[in-house]
Amino acid sequence: MPPGRAETLLLVAYLVMGPLAWATYGLMLSLGRRKMLLMRRPIPEVVAPAPSVVIVIPAKDEGERIRACLTSALNQDYPNFRVIAIDDRSVDQTGAVMDEVAAANPRLHVLHVTRPPAVGWTGKNNALFTAVRDTSDDWLLFVDSDVILEPHALSATMGVSLRKKFDLLSLLPRLESHTFWERLVVPLCGSAASSLYLIALTNNSQVTANAFANGQFLLINRESYKAIGGHETVRDRFCEDVEIARLLKSRGLRPRVSWGNEYAAVRMYSSLGAIIRGWSRIYYSARVGSPWTIVAGLSFLLLCCFSAYAALAWGTYRTWRPTSLALGGHAGLAWLAVVAVHLVLMTWLVGILYKWSGNSRRNAFWFPVGGSLLTYILLRALKMCITKKVEWRGTAYSHTMAQQLGGATPPRT
Repeated sequence: MPPGRAETLLLVAYLVMGPLAWATYGLMLSLGRRKMLLMRRPIPEVVAPAPSVVIVIPAKDEGERIRACLTSALNQDYPNFRVIAIDDRSVDQTGAVMDEVAAANPRLHVLHVTRPPAVGWTGKNNALFTAVRDTSDDWLLFVDSDVILEPHALSATMGVSLRKKFDLLSLLPRLESHTFWERLVVPLCGSAASSLYLIALTNNSQVTANAFANGQFLLINRESYKAIGGHETVRDRFCEDVEIARLLKSRGLRPRVSWGNEYAAVRMYSSLGAIIRGWSRIYYSARVGSPWTIVAGLSFLLLCCFSAYAALAWGTYRTWRPTSLALGGHAGLAWLAVVAVHLVLMTWLVGILYKWSGNSRRNAFWFPVGGSLLTYILLRALKMCITKKVEWRGTAYSHTMAQQLGGATPPRT
């Protein structure tokens, strides 16, 4: 093949993988966001008598941070709820803070889990199972200990769930960031996960293969929870929230996921090391240790994102060293024009993703750094898929998640 034609074909391939791929991605983002805007105002009111709700909050070594989460849960304006907090083997003051808050508020009941989970159980699933197995409330709201709820969060989600007859409603909270690395990496990782796992398709009942839920805020009705066997069924899952949604959808029930910036905020991780470890685990476990979605994410980063910088270098070189073999001697300018479109479109859309998470769009200009860290996180997740070794919240796990869900009950704690 003549060198000029080869370069022309390479430029066309880059046009497809770069600007056209991002234009397609932008369209998918727009359509997906529309499907996930379920909390539109005015929010329907809950008709009396209000169903009973128990808010369940597991925590391990959260120190004083658990106080703000518990306080926000206890300040809900919903008329019929209570709160259960689980101190899961904490070695700091988490349990003491819980007991102190409970002493001042009869709505709060505290459980102290002192023994490690049974073999085949993750710590969080064991804690949640322990907390809810003897409850009888109509609805369960699972909230992570790093989440702060707005006072109307429960009323709003219950109103929508009852009106729309949802079996599960999970919110994506606003991502609270206090450091440079949090602002840069966490929203990027969250957006990548939303795209890779096609979470907007959760809200399409005809697409049974895709379902998602976010354990940071997961509201589910009692009957549906019992129908899938509760946390006992997903006992060995690190992303038990996703598996619960999949089980519901596979049984013809209605899980839904919605943007929830106005109803809750979460600070997921406070250091770069915690961000890398936490998101590696999430990517590994969201597909039960299967590597293919991770490989797809890495391929997109390399071919559709970082290709812009390689093309920029090549276009600059071809501008300095023009020939008449390709594109009439204007190959360099052609490459740089496509690169410009690619970078502008990519930066604009990444900025939108940051804005949707509650962070500044300016973070998109740091994509070479953030994208490199995301690549490293995905590579760590890929390694986990191979080794099956995961560490989470101070507990090391080396078991392989069962492909068939279900199993034995852990001992009572």
